[in-house]
Amino acid sequence: MGRKTLAVVVSMIAAIAVILITQMLNSFFTMPPSAEVMNDPVKMRAFLDGLPMTAYVIVLIGYFLGSFAGGFLVRNMSRRESPGPGLAVLVGALLFLGGLVNFFAFIPGQPMWFIALSLITFIPASLLGYKFAGR
Repeated sequence: MGRKTLAVVVSMIAAIAVILITQMLNSFFTMPPSAEVMNDPVKMRAFLDGLPMTAYVIVLIGYFLGSFAGGFLVRNMSRRESPGPGLAVLVGALLFLGGLVNFFAFIPGQPMWFIALSLITFIPASLLGYKFAGR
């Protein structure tokens, strides 16, 4: 039980690290919002509406890579204790829940196409990582 818990925690840390690194790389292409914009929901919505599509695509790629890394790592760390894809699904589901909180509580106003694609990326990408780790 302890090894499975450790595998999920380490996988989540790795997945979030990959996502954050990708978002940091995205700042080379688009300037992040100022503190004034972050504190005003109307200005934040206008800022998000003005972002180019490439900024969203880069973040979406980060979500995919992070979920993939999480599924890959959880499989490698818990191979003997959990032979099925359950832990990879758990990692994807936790990332999905984090995405929901991000989209609707922390940074509302993102385009619906981006929210939809992001939310359907987490679990399949973590399962893909799980599958690649088994080879």
